[in-house]
Parts: sequence; C-alpha cells; structure tokens
Amino acid sequence: MHISRRFVRSLFGSTAWWIGVASSLVLCLLVEQAITNRSRAEFEYHVDNAQLAVQNRVHSYIDVLRGAAALFYTADDLTREQFHAYVRELNLEKSFPGITNLNFARRVTREEKQAFEAAVRADTRVDSHGYPDFNVRPAGDRPEYHVLTYIEPMETNLVSFGFDIASNPAVANSLEVSRDSGRLASSGRLIHISGPFRHIGLAMRMPLYHRGMPTRTIAERQKAYFGSVGAGFDIGKLMKGAVDNNTLKRMRVRLYDAGRGDGSATPESLLFDSSATPDGRYADVPYGSSSELFVKRISMSVGPRVWTAEFSAYKSSMMNRLEFYLPWLVLITGLAASLLLYGVYYSLTTARRRAVELAREMTKDLRASEASLAEAQHMARLGSWVLHPDDGSMSWSAETYRLFAMDRFNETPARTDFLNRIHEADRAHIREGLEKCLATGMEFDTEHRITQLDGSVLWVHTICRLSTNGDAPLLRGTIMDVTERKQTMEALKRSQELLRELTAHQDRVKEDERKRIAREIHDELGQTLLALRIDVSMLDARTGRSHPRLNEKVREALHHIDATVKTIRTIINNLRPAVLDLGLNAAIEWQVAEFRRRSGIACELHVSEQEIVVDDMRATSLFRILQESLTNVIRHSKATRVVIELYQDDNRVVMKITDNGIGIYPETRQSSNSFGLVGVEERIHALDGEFIITSAPGKGTTLTIYIPLASGGRDLYDFKLVDSR
Repeated sequence: MHISRRFVRSLFGSTAWWIGVASSLVLCLLVEQAITNRSRAEFEYHVDNAQLAVQNRVHSYIDVLRGAAALFYTADDLTREQFHAYVRELNLEKSFPGITNLNFARRVTREEKQAFEAAVRADTRVDSHGYPDFNVRPAGDRPEYHVLTYIEPMETNLVSFGFDIASNPAVANSLEVSRDSGRLASSGRLIHISGPFRHIGLAMRMPLYHRGMPTRTIAERQKAYFGSVGAGFDIGKLMKGAVDNNTLKRMRVRLYDAGRGDGSATPESLLFDSSATPDGRYADVPYGSSSELFVKRISMSVGPRVWTAEFSAYKSSMMNRLEFYLPWLVLITGLAASLLLYGVYYSLTTARRRAVELAREMTKDLRASEASLAEAQHMARLGSWVLHPDDGSMSWSAETYRLFAMDRFNETPARTDFLNRIHEADRAHIREGLEKCLATGMEFDTEHRITQLDGSVLWVHTICRLSTNGDAPLLRGTIMDVTERKQTMEALKRSQELLRELTAHQDRVKEDERKRIAREIHDELGQTLLALRIDVSMLDARTGRSHPRLNEKVREALHHIDATVKTIRTIINNLRPAVLDLGLNAAIEWQVAEFRRRSGIACELHVSEQEIVVDDMRATSLFRILQESLTNVIRHSKATRVVIELYQDDNRVVMKITDNGIGIYPETRQSSNSFGLVGVEERIHALDGEFIITSAPGKGTTLTIYIPLASGGRDLYDFKLVDSR
C-alpha cells in the first residue's frame, strides 16, 4: 500500500493524532496496572488456598494420631497384633503420605525393665521369631523409661524399635508436660533424618491413661499414665501432598518452624523449600523473569507449634501469555486505531475525487452480489417474492419460478398466479395467513404443499413479513423446498414407532424369561436345596453328641445352605418378585417396604382401599417403573422423604411418586446418559399411557404416570416381526 507524503505531513501536523497517541499510552499504563492488580489477587488466592490445604492436611494427620490414641482405650492391654492390624488398615503410604510412622511408647520403671524386655523378646504375635535382640536403648540405669514398643511400619523404622525417647532431656520434659496436661505434645525440635529416606521430620505425641482411672487432677493423671502414642511426620511429603503442583511450579514456598510462637524464620528452622534440588540445595531466587516480586508471609498453628509460611512469586508467573503482551497490544491497537481514524478522516476529505470511481465499483459489486444471491438460492432451493397488496402484483426470484416449474411470465406475476400454484387443501390457509400478516404485521410462517404444472406435489416452507416501500405496504416472503426433509421426517417417525413397538416386545419377552427362570430356580434348585437341608439337619441331630468335630463341620454346611437359600430367594425376587402374583397393591407395598429397608429413607404409601385389578403386563410395567424411580431417588435425588400414591381414576391407573430431593436439572434430563428416564418413558408409551415430570432444582421431583386399564390400540402381545426382504 502506497502512503503519500502529503498524508504523512498531514498526520504529524494533526493535533488529533497526538491526542490519540497520548490516550493510547495512558490506556496502556491503565491496562498494565489492572493486570498487576489481577496477578496480585491471583497470587493471594493461591496463597490462601495453599494455607487452607496445609492446615486441613495437618489437622487430618493429627486426627489420625487421636484415632490411634483412642484405639488404646478399646482394651486394657492392646496387643502388638492389634496395633499392627490397625495401622495396616490405615494404609499410611497412600492415604496419609506425610506420616512416616505411628508408634506406642510404654512407660517402664527400673524394676519392670528386665521383665519388659523379656516379654517383648518372646512376643511372636506379629513376627513368629519374636524379637530376640530387643534391648532398651540407649543403655544405662534410669528411674523410668519411655520405650518405643510398637512402631509401624516396622520395616522402615526398625532402627527406632526399643529406643527410650525420654533419654533426650527435651523430649522427656515434653512428655512430662503432655502427661500432666493431657494435651498433644510435639518433639520440641526438628528431626533431620539422613540416609536413603532423607527428610526433615517432626514428631507429635499424645498421653495415654489407664481405662477407668480418674484424670481430673495432675496427680490423678500422673498415677493413671502408662505411656504415649506418637506419629512421625515427613514435612516435605506433607507439603507436596497438600499444596497443588501447579502452585508449587508458579511460586516458591518456604515453611519455617517458629516453635511455640516465640521463634522467628531462620535457615535453621526451615522445614520445607519448594525450590530444593535432589541433592538438598536451595535456589536463591523464586521462579520467574519479571522484575516485580509478590511476597506474603502467614502463620498457622500446628498442634502446640506455630509454622510460618513464606510464599513468593514473580508477577510474570501469575500471568498468561496474553496478559504479558496485552499492554503492548493495547498500545499498538490504540496507535493503529488513531492512524485508522485519521486515515478515514483523510479519506473522507478526499472522497469527492473518487466518487465516480467508487460508484462504478459499487455497481460492479452489486451485480456480482445479485449473481451470487441467485446462485445461492438455487443451491438452497430457496426462492423469494414480493407482493404489492394495492394492485396484487408480485415479483418472483428465478428460483421461485423453478420451484413452481414455470417459465418467466412476459408480464408481472399476480397474487392469483401464486395462489393457484398452492395445493387446493392448503390454499385457504395461505390466503388467510397473507391477509393476517398484512392486517396485523405479524410474521406468517408455515409449511404447505404446492402443485407444479406437471401435477407433482412439493412440500415448501413459506415465511412472510410486512415491510414498506415508502408509505406503501409490502409483503416480502421466502419459499423453500423442504420435500426431502419432510419425507425424511416421516420415515424417521415410522422408524421410531417400529422401534418403540420392538422395545415393548423385548420388555415383554424379558419379563416372561425372568418369570420362567425364577420359576425353574424355585421349583428345581429350591427343592433340591430344601431336601439337602433336611438331610444335613438330620445329620446335625445325629452327630451332635457322638462326633463333635464332624458336627461342627455339619453346622457350617447347614449355615452355607441357609445362606444359599437366602441368596436364591433374593435372585428370584430380583428376577420376578412372587408378590406380583398377589396383585398390584401387594406388589407396590412390598417394593416400598424393600425401599425403606435398603435406603433408610422415609417413604409414605397412599393406596386406594379397593384392590386395583389390572392385567399382568400392566402390573409388571407399573412395578418396574416404581423400581426404576426409587432407584433414581437413591442414586441421584439426595432425598429424605418420598411419597407414593396409587389409585384408580375412571378408566386409568394413576401412580404418583414425589420426593423432596435436589430436583432434576434440565441439562440432566436431556443428557444422553439418562437411560433410566428413557426406559420409564418407553414403558409408559408402550401402554398408551401419559408421563409427566414436575421438577425444579432444589425443589424435589414429582413423577406422575397415567396408564389406561384397557389398551387403546392393538395388543402388545400380538406384536410380530415382519421380514421386509
């Protein structure tokens, strides 16, 4: 594009141009400030989320420690096997990765030491070999010992087994405070674990008291105290499990131990640094490449200790690529807009010289547009027309002539020519629609038939709107060939009807097969098991005194037979509840009772006193619909109360199911995975019934089913498949 020197001189001499430049600069600075504020807000948001996640994770770990303490109050002498089984079921490695071990330290006096060591060495309840090398460590004579007696998992913590944790004065003091106060205590110092599992750890303990002994005063607690239960924590795993990986990638997180609240963040108290390398070194700066750094420090209570967390991130790490370049884009866009506006202004001032040339170009483009429009109408089989109500004259597009299979008139077509081509059955409707559109100004939209000159009938879609040409009213309309779509819809409708009939037939066959299988299981397998149980019962009676061991096996077999019978009864009821043979009312009452038993949800049943008599097909369908509806209540509704009504209304059976759950969202009902509702609807339609759902989010759901007592169409039992070959 060539830019003349005159335009350049005019541009730089224009006040409007420099005002645009200044405005673009100001807007650029405002956008940059807004992005900075948003980035800071996002940083604060991530920090708050991380703080909450860490606190929740630590509280859950402390709850695990409290649970372990509670375990010791379930028995007077908790065995190593019981403690091992409890910790194994916790699955610490997967469920609580930050906990390295759970342990029990028993208080042992100087007089009890030798007997205690001998008892541990002889303990074979977990390890069949016992612990022949067990000794209290470190060696030495002390008034009392707090020995790590149980520790799990033992494989990774064997080095601590038998360790007297009170041999460290700081730990001993912490144990005394915890014993006298009855509260959670920490190790009082950071634990630097070396070796292949190198990490920084922290230990917390809870005192244990003998069951049944009072613990109201310090003296009573000291007398009842028999040990403590503790947990070791890997701070690194705790933090990485609690804080989102995306957060750790975008910012640096450093965690310090401030002791009991009187300490400060020093390198010696560092618990965790997200920038730590595998060799234990730390980066000196946070991630990022921008010059602006966000920093926030927070404190949080972790049991009796206080942790200080420092979060830092560069602004660029809180920004996406668009935000990084957005200020420059705004500046460039502002300058470009200023240049464009000035160019428009400059073009307008020189437009007179190009008026003739522009008119010629527009004429050329208009002709091209008309040709494109005609081609597009032909491809879409969409014609257009205009009706002048004053004289009844019309103008048709070329495609309109083609739809009517007519040549262009030598004279202007009239309204009568248009109406004559409308199918005789639809002509009055079209005439009334055109008159109504002209009188009220309302759009007229309909599908109808037209008759071509050769007698062929087409389906078309006509749209008509009122317009004006100056003061004179006009009717502008389109006419589109929809014959293929109409034929497709008719074929689809027929296919859907056939599919629905096939589905109903399959449901009937399925119910018949269930009934047959249930009957065969009851008659064959049930009778065989009954006979077997009678024989085993007789054997039980005969061996009760003479063969105790054999009698024990016989009783186990008898229990297995009873369980098998119960299972078979459940299978039979699932296939076809026998209560259906007692009538619809009894079947519904049984299903409601089963629902109450299985779900625990309150369920009211209102059924007419007079027995509702329906055929087996309708009874089975209503029973299956109730089953599916109650299953949906359990799975999705979160309801606490269900009301079921069953009564006869004239020649219809009415069943209404109402719950107080969360309701059905429109998008849920229209989901392609809502097969339960689809199955209910198909069963109802197969019986010529009516299906109404009344629901709103948060306001529960009411499902109303109307089933005629007699079929209005052909009997579903007469359905046959026809070979179309």
